Amino acid sequence: MATSTQLRREILAGQWDEALCTLYGTEPAVLARQRQRYAAALEQFELYYGPGRQVHVYSAPGRAELGGNHTDHQHGYGLAAAVTLDLVAVASPSDDGFIRVKSRGFNKLDVIDLSEAEPQQGESTHSASLIRGIAEGFRAQGKTVGGFDAYTASDVLRGSGLSSSAAFEMGMAAILNGEYGCGLTAPELAKICQYAENTYFGKPSGLLDQLTSAVGGVIFADFADPKKPRIEKIHTAGLLPVDMTLCVTDTRGSHSELTGEFAAIRHEMESVAACLDGKVLGQVKEQEFWTALPRLRRACGDRAVLRAVHYFEENARALAQRNALVSGDFNAFLQLILESGHASFALCQNVYCSTDVRHQGLSVALALSQTLLEGQGGAWRMQGGGFAGTIQAFVPGALTAKYHNAMEKVFGAGSCYLLRLREQGALRVI
Repeated sequence: MATSTQLRREILAGQWDEALCTLYGTEPAVLARQRQRYAAALEQFELYYGPGRQVHVYSAPGRAELGGNHTDHQHGYGLAAAVTLDLVAVASPSDDGFIRVKSRGFNKLDVIDLSEAEPQQGESTHSASLIRGIAEGFRAQGKTVGGFDAYTASDVLRGSGLSSSAAFEMGMAAILNGEYGCGLTAPELAKICQYAENTYFGKPSGLLDQLTSAVGGVIFADFADPKKPRIEKIHTAGLLPVDMTLCVTDTRGSHSELTGEFAAIRHEMESVAACLDGKVLGQVKEQEFWTALPRLRRACGDRAVLRAVHYFEENARALAQRNALVSGDFNAFLQLILESGHASFALCQNVYCSTDVRHQGLSVALALSQTLLEGQGGAWRMQGGGFAGTIQAFVPGALTAKYHNAMEKVFGAGSCYLLRLREQGALRVI
């Protein structure tokens, strides 16, 4: 275990290039940027906590949804991939019973007194609640953990649709697991992070984001039993053609007024399930749904019915996407991506808000993608909750620069991310 000053010198001298190349690739410009990024994080750690501390450096990736849009909360399938944008955390254990975390871009230093295990008043929806909840999650597993000081620098920008929250949570969990030798598995860490987000932060999220950041690669998950989901890791080697780039574009629309829109999707799906004696659509046989269609239209309304159709189709599509990736049929995978995008418009109806038709950033991004990529061997779809946020596109290499420039001309500099899949989940890098 080296001091922050020692590590900074070693990184800038190239002594940790092998570890960095494993995570970010061997392109010289990318490697040079990561050296500087890690060195800067170590320097900032010293600024806040003083020089001479022995430290480790951790990394936790963001993720991109590949399939299963609004299927996980109905106990269906999910498909997501870890990507090379990540959170980096410099950490050093402490013996005073406090966790202190300073995150780049945030003015506040989070200070968590570990003697106060319960959720604290006024702390929900803030990062401090996640840290406290994760520490308590370890204790609930019978693990002894203590304090640490950390500085984090995340490339997974908030609101980018790449789950910056899961990357932060998994970074904190990896630190506790590593510094205190807890020995928990990646899925166990993911469940602790979900517990913290649900119970302490106050967001009733699923588990797919945390699982993907924890395990890495492409994750196919079956949420038939959401407390014990069955997960499969699909390794990234050779998964995408070498001339294919995954692009995610942030349309920079606000989610601040969309909670009701998101909730309505789940509520309407579950209203259909209730008419068929189920709590969620994953407990309903599809043929029973079609047989009861006239009654369901009267009882639940047509939009709810169409969203149920979306669930059945999208759930089957997520499984087909998994099968296409495993068998190496990437053209079939791309066709399924396109079908998923069309279903978002026609069935799930979560591409734009019907109450605010003047703002349709996702629709514009998808239309522009279609103009640039149709017939060129690419594919595009909306990802995430919808109504605002991000789209994804698989872009052939010869069109990557053109696509990137066109999207940023419309949505602004830095809005289009060129991503690589990442095999590694959250881990200690150095």
